[in-house]
Amino acid sequence: MRLGSALAALLLVVSAAGCSKREAAVKIPSVEPSVVIAPAPAPVAPLPEKAPVMPGDIDPSLFAHVLVENGKTYVVLDTNPDVDRWAQGAPTLVSDESPVVARREIVPNALPASLVRRSGTPVRLYGPEGAVCEGRLGPISLISRVEPEYNVRQQWKGEDYDGTPIPPAKPEQIAEEAWDMAEGGRSLVAELGDVQGDCKDAMFARDRDLPQARPLTVKDASAALATRAAAEMRNLAGYTEIDETYQNSGIQTPDVAWEHLNGATPTVKVFSGEGATYVWLDADAGEVCSAFRGKLTALWKLEGGSGKDARFVKLYEGADDFLPSTLVHLDRDGSPSLLGYQSVLRKGPTGFAVRSVSVPYFLCPC
Repeated sequence: MRLGSALAALLLVVSAAGCSKREAAVKIPSVEPSVVIAPAPAPVAPLPEKAPVMPGDIDPSLFAHVLVENGKTYVVLDTNPDVDRWAQGAPTLVSDESPVVARREIVPNALPASLVRRSGTPVRLYGPEGAVCEGRLGPISLISRVEPEYNVRQQWKGEDYDGTPIPPAKPEQIAEEAWDMAEGGRSLVAELGDVQGDCKDAMFARDRDLPQARPLTVKDASAALATRAAAEMRNLAGYTEIDETYQNSGIQTPDVAWEHLNGATPTVKVFSGEGATYVWLDADAGEVCSAFRGKLTALWKLEGGSGKDARFVKLYEGADDFLPSTLVHLDRDGSPSLLGYQSVLRKGPTGFAVRSVSVPYFLCPC
């Protein structure tokens, strides 16, 4: 019997108890609440107000994630689409490579008017070091991206778990199952048309009539600055919590701090430019599925210069698997945004937080 989306969901529950079998799987990224997808929602009147956004979402004219899949460039209009109301028709398969990409048509009259108006907008796309291409926002659709568990791919190819040959899946079946798996990996996008330049390294898009963004690339911190950042880290509340867990783990080593367990060393990076310096720290030690794993990240702004007397002002503290490569000022308030692979750390109503359009992966972490 072929593994459908229902069994795929069941595997997520099984995996919580352990991964002793190859077919057990766990979805690592957090997911959105379950939704029921209507095959063809009835058209409704356009919404006159701005598109509904999750707290902290930025105006898509100022910043929009960029996805490059199967040779096409997509600009993300909404990372949390209302699939119940906006989607119509069955999913179609865009690519069965890595990741698996499926697409659904939209109900145009169901979209907020502010999103509909984005179609046709000229935009400029940026990579880590600046502008890389330009184009115009084209057709709007919904896409899903997911990295299925190994055995699901084998079934699609015509081989059951035990090696028994079964009929290979048809593209429409792959598309449907991949779409159902991809909660947390669906986006409302506009395909980029009239492209000028090479968009393969694009990270984000802004309206072309805005002043050009000037990204600052990451650099390794000096030894002196890294030492100061490590000292500041030990004053963070998160550090104390992790240290308590480490001391009670049974694998603590005398005179070895948790961030140096098994030879680990915090990574410290610096972004400097436009009259400001920011310091990023990532401490990661131990192992997933072991007695201990500690993860702590932090962002500070240096005030009073960038020398030994500079004061560290904390902007963010968390535990996200986030690796920034670029800093850019996107918001009109001048606050910094750090960009990683299909993710951004930026200031919202409740402070700095990481938002991403990463692909959901189904795998056994142990």
